[in-house]
Amino acid sequence: MHALQEARRVLAPAGTLIDLRPICVDAPLEILTPQGSHSAGLVDMSPDIADDIAADNTFKEAVAAGSLKQVKLEEFDFAYYWETVDGMKADFEDRWKDDAILPAGVLRKARRLFKAHGLDARVRLRIRMRLSAYRQA
Repeated sequence: MHALQEARRVLAPAGTLIDLRPICVDAPLEILTPQGSHSAGLVDMSPDIADDIAADNTFKEAVAAGSLKQVKLEEFDFAYYWETVDGMKADFEDRWKDDAILPAGVLRKARRLFKAHGLDARVRLRIRMRLSAYRQA
């Protein structure tokens, strides 16, 4: 990938390169209430899968060639929160349209759950993230 070449070009000798990105796995959409969380279903995060695979392969090739050494690999959940389902939907249409698919059935269920719980409800999407650190060899 061109981005990796550019990052390595400006990386100090023995410097650390951080790769932080979402993993293309389905993400749970939940309605949060004081009583707990209620699942609306899964959001399809696969639209970026080709780029995700290409990035993984590029880093593997750099490690295999000896130009980078992986020094850390962690995965964790990162959560996005919205005050309303409509706010979440608008954000999806504005920022996420190329990165995720919000199934109609999941949206309907989220609206039903949100309406049932009133003003105390919030919307949460938990995305799985990968953090990798590499040192220039």
